[in-house]
Amino acid sequence: MKIAYQGIKGAYSEAAVYKHFGDKAESAGFDTFEEVFEAVKSGKVDYGVVPVDNTIAGTVAANCDLLLKHDVYVIAEIYLDIHHNLLSHKGTSLKDLKIIYSHPHALEQCREFIKKHKLKSVPEYDTAGAAKIIKERNKKDEAAIASEFCAKIYGLGIIEKNISTAKNNITKFFVFVNSDKIPKNIKQEKTSIVFRTKHYPGALINCLQRLAKHDINLTKLESRPVPENPWEYSFYADFEGGVEDEKVKLALSEMEASCEFLKVLGSYPKGK
Repeated sequence: MKIAYQGIKGAYSEAAVYKHFGDKAESAGFDTFEEVFEAVKSGKVDYGVVPVDNTIAGTVAANCDLLLKHDVYVIAEIYLDIHHNLLSHKGTSLKDLKIIYSHPHALEQCREFIKKHKLKSVPEYDTAGAAKIIKERNKKDEAAIASEFCAKIYGLGIIEKNISTAKNNITKFFVFVNSDKIPKNIKQEKTSIVFRTKHYPGALINCLQRLAKHDINLTKLESRPVPENPWEYSFYADFEGGVEDEKVKLALSEMEASCEFLKVLGSYPKGK
């Protein structure tokens, strides 16, 4: 069993892999989210794990677009507590630092700490990648924002722990498979869909009313632009219930009458 994630050893996405699949899981890091999806589609790996939402930074838009683009199916959600730490070389103190590297989301989530200590932030593609850069460059005035796991992997010291502006920092990840390899007997407690409405007044309201009519609890709704059609939007929605539930079947069937298209991204157990 091989699981793809975006990033290098020590990335938060790898931590999510181990949380869901266990410490003995065989994880495989890829440079981009697109490559994670392609690895699943090609059969190089069995599962893909990607972040889709964060309590501070919001939706990971690129992965919403890729879930729509590729013929894959979400089978689980993972909630991971994110603890950002300031990492640098052992023996380095906070007053020695001038530059801090990390993923743009991590830099944004630690903005107040960075501003308070007058550090220059430099975006990198990955938190673990930033830690690796700090180790390799070996400059005493540079640091990375990354996990405690990264400090152990790259032999760095933890200068400050939990430096996020908001301490309740949680990222939601989706686990997905190729659509022809959906495991049997998945517990269906939540469903994710994407749809695009027809063009008439009240089309979106009509779609959402179908869920309310059948007593289905909507837990998320977000719009994403359609690049090939300027000023048109697709809507991503999560709700409680599985696609095999009769009331969900009815609601989705009725929604399709107001939609140009509707795609079920997956039906899966609630994450803890």
